[in-house]
Amino acid sequence: MSEYFRQTGHKVYLPLLVLCAWTAFGLFFGAQNYFRDIYFGKNASLGGYLVGWILCGYSWGILTTPVIWFARRSSFARLGWLWFFPVHGVAAAIFSLLQLGIYDVFAHALFGGGGHGFFEFYGFLIANEFQSSFLVYFALIACVFAYDHFKRNLPDRSSLELIKNSQGTPEIDSNSAASVTKGTNGYENDTAPLRRISIKENGRIVLLDVNEIDWIKSEGNYVSLHTANKNYLVRETMNAMEKKLDPAEFVRLRRSTIARIAKIKEFHPIFNGEYEVVLKTGTTLSSSRRYRKNLESILKA
Repeated sequence: MSEYFRQTGHKVYLPLLVLCAWTAFGLFFGAQNYFRDIYFGKNASLGGYLVGWILCGYSWGILTTPVIWFARRSSFARLGWLWFFPVHGVAAAIFSLLQLGIYDVFAHALFGGGGHGFFEFYGFLIANEFQSSFLVYFALIACVFAYDHFKRNLPDRSSLELIKNSQGTPEIDSNSAASVTKGTNGYENDTAPLRRISIKENGRIVLLDVNEIDWIKSEGNYVSLHTANKNYLVRETMNAMEKKLDPAEFVRLRRSTIARIAKIKEFHPIFNGEYEVVLKTGTTLSSSRRYRKNLESILKA
């Protein structure tokens, strides 16, 4: 039942969040324009300004989902400097015209367009409000990119639940890496690379082959092991985990992320030596400039 509410809750709260955000947008700019006109001695209706700007916000609310969808599929990392601004410049114009059209429909449906015809009022909106809508589009996609950037560094909900509900302390099986003669293998721990991990889960011990791991994310004092079917949580630091893995099979992308080399599909340069890393599963990760050297051998291969 709790899983049902988690799944349906997202479908409910996201539209409510969008509704509240655009309502706040309308209230803020409606009030701002009202007090501006009052300050300059003009006749103004607070109710009229608020309703008009809230309708403006709601017309953007209808387009929020397609804008987010397009922004994520046309990110800077995918398009690069050459195409990013031309592509989004055209998209901004198209979405702005759509938004003004939706606003026009609202105005005629509720108020009859103030005695103006649909296309007459639409032309008026384009002449007076197009530039504002154009900027709103870029503000919206900037919020999307910022949210996606910071979300990558936040703990996964599934990982937090694993920490909360875990029985016993998940830890690396000390017998999963065979000992060898000290100083003869070139690995920092004088052991062969880790081949399996034992994880205590719901009163049982799961033996996870490292070949099943797609990528690894730091979760504070834990690491989250992402496989094709499930995520596992292990009480281990990222640095310690990196030392136990085979450097020929895994690469450290950033302080919080390790990826399996064989699972990497594409690299998209961002800037300053950073990359967007796309796995074969479709998962998108990112590398930092600090770990750029780790990628040189892969990029040259």
